[in-house]
Amino acid sequence: MKRTITSVILIAVLAAFVLCGYFVSPIFIDMLILLFMAGATLEMRRCLKDAGYEMYIAPAAFVLVAAYPTFYLLQHFVGGSMGIQGLLFILLLGVMLCLGIFTFKPSYIAHKRISELSTTEKKVDGDSEQSENVIMSESEATAEVVAINDCAANTQNDGKSRVGELLANVFVLIYPLMFLASAWIISYKYSALFAVMFAIFVPIIGSDMFAYFVGSKVGGKKLCPTISPKKTVSGAIGGLIGAMVVAMIFWVIFEYVGWLETPFGGSVLSTEFVRNCGYAPFIPYSDGGWMWKSILIYLSVGLICGVVSELGDLSASAIKRALGIKDYGRIFPGHGGFMDRIDSVMYCLVILLIAFTCIYGH
Repeated sequence: MKRTITSVILIAVLAAFVLCGYFVSPIFIDMLILLFMAGATLEMRRCLKDAGYEMYIAPAAFVLVAAYPTFYLLQHFVGGSMGIQGLLFILLLGVMLCLGIFTFKPSYIAHKRISELSTTEKKVDGDSEQSENVIMSESEATAEVVAINDCAANTQNDGKSRVGELLANVFVLIYPLMFLASAWIISYKYSALFAVMFAIFVPIIGSDMFAYFVGSKVGGKKLCPTISPKKTVSGAIGGLIGAMVVAMIFWVIFEYVGWLETPFGGSVLSTEFVRNCGYAPFIPYSDGGWMWKSILIYLSVGLICGVVSELGDLSASAIKRALGIKDYGRIFPGHGGFMDRIDSVMYCLVILLIAFTCIYGH
């Protein structure tokens, strides 16, 4: 019951953002993407921190705050591919910030310790009776700092754990931040509503739900028991079929209905909904055999999205097992956290970005 109520609320919130994106402004779709970026990033950082990694605050916060304004301003006021370049700049600066913290943090700690010792020396300088027991010379302070650093180095296995912490912080900038940032690129280059709805419904409604239904009814051989014990081969096949079914539903809405309402099968869409979504047909209606070509493309994209959706789900499960956790979060009762809901969506976004670039040629 709890899981069902949460599902209804999530669908209602998603529908609200989509409707506002359609009737008001596509910026609402951008805000939906940013919301999931923030939630997923905070969850991943917390999970890694609980696993023992020292997580830096500045890099992820910088990317979350600066990514969308940079992308939006460059895309709208400069044009071309500058918005994409702006995203790349911000992500690279985030990585550089991680490297900067990694490089100078030990020196900063040592300097802070020396400052504390110097302050202690000044406070007791006027007390002759306590000075012999408390005051330390600069050389003694330096020796203590060296001893502290040596102890820390031994504890961190000669610095190897610090490299692990650096990689953990860079990892958060890539997964989930870079994956989800591709949704903005798809939205502005192609169609915000179509792309985002396709990236959500194909993996979640198509792949996940069909896989769960078929797997629970048919059962059979386990797919990857060491990673996800409940997933079955039959469920994986059902997920692939479900992804293609949902993809064909999108074909009917965005391609076939538009063709029916276009006088004499012309090349210009007359369907108001499709036109307002900013959608352009995969194959111009004027091309011979456009229907079977577009069907083949939709089925192919749906099949590939189904495959990578299951891979995305398995990858997220493997990370959870490595960190020793069951769910990334608890914000959605019965469903886990943001990462638990969008692990397959992130993979699908990457495939859509590649597919649209190949289909439209830009």
